[in-house]
Order: sequence, then C-alpha cells, then structure tokens
Amino acid sequence: MRTFHTPLTIIETLANSRGDSAAVRYLLSESSTEYKTITYAEYCDDLENAAKTWLSVLSQAGIVKGAVVGIWMRGWSYQDLLHYLSLQRAGFIPQLFSLRMTNPSVVYELLGKSNAAALIYDASCESLVKDCPLPTFLSEGALDRAATRDVELEKVTTALNGDQVSVIFHTSGMPKLVPATVRWMDCLIRKNKPYTHSGPQPVYCLMGSHAHLGNTINLVEALANGGCLIPPKTIPYLTPELQSMIAHGGLTALNIFPALLSLFIRDARTNAVLLEQLQSLHHIFHAGQVLEPADQAWAHQQGLKLINTYGSTEIGLSMRASATSQYLTPFPESGCEFISLGGSSSSSDQLLELVIPADADDCPHPSLRDKADGKFHTGDLFQRVDTDQYLYKGRVDDRIKMQLSLVCDAGSLETEAMQVCEADLISAVSVIGSGRPSPAIVVEPKNDDILKSCDDSLTKFKEEILRRISPFHARKYLHERIENPRLVFVVPQGTLPRTAKGNIMRKSVESMFFDQLEKSYEAISSVRRSHGDDR
Repeated sequence: MRTFHTPLTIIETLANSRGDSAAVRYLLSESSTEYKTITYAEYCDDLENAAKTWLSVLSQAGIVKGAVVGIWMRGWSYQDLLHYLSLQRAGFIPQLFSLRMTNPSVVYELLGKSNAAALIYDASCESLVKDCPLPTFLSEGALDRAATRDVELEKVTTALNGDQVSVIFHTSGMPKLVPATVRWMDCLIRKNKPYTHSGPQPVYCLMGSHAHLGNTINLVEALANGGCLIPPKTIPYLTPELQSMIAHGGLTALNIFPALLSLFIRDARTNAVLLEQLQSLHHIFHAGQVLEPADQAWAHQQGLKLINTYGSTEIGLSMRASATSQYLTPFPESGCEFISLGGSSSSSDQLLELVIPADADDCPHPSLRDKADGKFHTGDLFQRVDTDQYLYKGRVDDRIKMQLSLVCDAGSLETEAMQVCEADLISAVSVIGSGRPSPAIVVEPKNDDILKSCDDSLTKFKEEILRRISPFHARKYLHERIENPRLVFVVPQGTLPRTAKGNIMRKSVESMFFDQLEKSYEAISSVRRSHGDDR
C-alpha cells in the first residue's frame, strides 16, 4: 500500500528524532533583535494542543470532522501557522483567505462553493463577518482556551487516501478554488528531497501570507531539510528587519519575490553591511516574476547566490534554476510536459506551453483540469534552450504579476473599463503595474480637449472613471484594484503603442510610464505608511 507524507507527518518525525532543533523563530513584538525559538518538540505539542482546542470548539458547534473550515487571516504569525496546521491535525480541511480579500461577499461565495461549515476570522475582520451565513469564530485568543479533557485526536499516519483534499487555496483574478490533495502535497515534499541539507541547520524565511501557496512551499522546504522558519513581522518588510533576520535570527536562505529582492539589491549598492549579509546567505530563492536584468547582473557580480524557481498555486513548485545558471530545470518528481504553440519543432525560439498530465502526482485537482484532454494547462510559456533547461517567456493570457507575485487579471479590468466608459469618456485603455502593489490604468480620452482643460476638470475626469469601475473592482483582491486618481493616467489619442494589428502593447506601456509609476506609487506608499496600513 502506498504511503503519503504531509507536513504533519514530518513535524511529528522531527519532533521525535531531533526535538531540540529549532522549528520556528520569530521576532519578539517589542524588539528588533530578540527572537523566540520554538523547537520541533514544542512545535508538535503546540499543534496537538491547538488541534484539540479547535476540535472541541468546532464539535460543540455541531461541525464534524472532514468539514471545510475557512480561515480569514493576516497569515504571517506563528499563531496563524498553528491555526492552519492544527485544523488539519484535528481532521478538518482549512480553506485559506488573505486579508487582501476584503469583500465579504466574495469570501462567502467561495465558502459556499467549497460547502464550508464555518469561518475562523482575524479580529480586523470583525465588522466584515457580521452577515456571514456560517458559524464564525474569532482566532485571537482561541488557542489560549483549554480543550476538554475527553478530546482525542487520531494518530498521525502516512496511510492516507491520496485523493483526499488536505487544504484549499485560491487563485487571484476571479478567485477560484484550488484544492490540494494529499498526493499533491506528498509530491511537493518529495521535490525538496534532492536538496536535503547537510551540515548546520538551514534557516529560511517566509515569503508571504499563509493564505497563499508560497508559504506552504517555504514550510515544506524547511521541513524536508529539517530546517527552521522565520516569519517576518510584516510583509513586505524593510531592510532593517532583513538585516535583523540574518544577524540575530540566523537566516541562511532567503525566499523572496523579485520586486522586493530588487529593493534590497538596490539598497545593497550603497550599504556595504547589507551587501556582506546578502553575500553570506547560502541561497536567495526568488519566484513569481522575472528579476530586473540589471539587478540580477549586479547581484551575480557581487557573488550573491540567486536561484530562480518556478511554480504556481495550482501545481506548486515545479522547476528550479541554479546559482550558476538562469535556466529552469524540472524537478524529477514534476510531471512537466511542454507542448508547442505552433511553428517548426526545430526552431530554437519556439514557444512551449507547460502542461501537467493527469497521471502526474503534481497534477492539480480534477476540477482544475482541461475537460478535453484531462491535463492541467498552466498558460505559462517557455523556450527550450537545452536538454531539460528552459527559459520563462511569459503567459498565454493577459494576466500580470504584482509586487508579491499575486496575479492580476489585467485583461478583465480593461474590458470592464471599456464597457462602462467607452460611450463618452475613453477610446482606449491599458492596465499596467507589473511588480507593483496595485495596478494603474492608462487611457486615451474620447476627446483630447480634456487634456487642455484645468487641473480640476482632469481630476474630475479621472474620478468619474474610478466611480464607474468601482463596483467591479470592489469584488477584486486589494492588489487588483485601481482606487486612487494618482494611478489613472490620461494621454492623447494614439499615444499608446500598438502592434500592426492595432493591439496595445502592455510591456511597452509599462516602459513608457515607468517614471510616472515610480512617483505615484511612492506618493501612495508614503500616505499609507503615515496611516500605519500594512496590508
């Protein structure tokens, strides 16, 4: 009989074999240098106690094992990690929601699609859950309660049903459910086996929220290597916290999105201490976007061990480059197939779409597969440069990746803007903002006279566009919304670069507005920092 590993089975194994080793290390709330270390033995005990508490609380509310339970959380604290994993330990299926999803009606729709039985929520969501159709439970303080003594947990076992759903993630864009099965999670763990670390214990940091798959990839990598995880105080974090994680937290491997990595690389150009600390890292793993070529070249010249990785919410970690090569190589456990989009098969610049066959262990849940061929089509394009070596070349569709590698469906935003504004306001539109916190919109007006009017008239023009698109954007994640007039740019008709067929070239628009975007996002960021907004 085939057996399957999960994070829970590995945590228990490590608690028994190296219980005194560090499992999680986090910065104390009132300090910038003092960390608290949780050992694997303590980690396992904390999970057991948390699982008993949730089993007791949910059972008393009539919620049975095997039910889906939503968690709406900030997602980068040790407590949030315990909520996530302890629900699995108690026999429930966690459905993970980020605070970036601020529209409760969308959350309720997704809970309905999964047939969820309850919702656990962060205190900051208190006002948003008052009309929740499901029983709700506040996460803060929940784990401080003592479970009833008669609560018993089932034994942790590898004798599992591989098709059983263990956790539910969500895509960006128009959010859809991404159920992760036991077989899929076991495959994700096995992908890290070839990289099992020998020598001193590796220490990794989390790259985002537990509500998104990236953190589970970080978690699994740490567990597969018997390593320690450091959750940052906030995401994104600034240079002083990164330096603290290295100097005082013992960080050896940085997991990070390229947009944030570029900020640290640019800072290191004038900060010799930071540069030396980055050089000391065993690896710097980056994923989700293409790192700025100039930053990548400078980092390699300075000896930074950058390693590009590729994955997605649906297929998990799938390919990895090396410190000496930018080309991606599929993991042996990955079921990668590369299908030509047309053209000569011998062409060196031929574009190939990555698909995952149904019989591969990392093929996503059947609900996500193509109904025609049974495979999962990623929509990501690659160029084969050598045997088992690939270069990422973008996407088939119109989606762009934002600052934290979260996906924004720019095409749908453009379509909506044209539908509600084309009659009298705009004649063309392009949504841009790759690698930014949120998108921006560039429009050509119906009448260029608006550009000759006073500033007040132009501001009202921008605000009217925002007013019309706001109902559509209110249903989007925070990173997909355009809500600030500073992110609406108006240019004369014919300004936006187009192909011979008349299609607007998004990347060219990005380049054209690079400087304006820098100024606008910096102004918005300054306002948010002054108000203490860290979402």
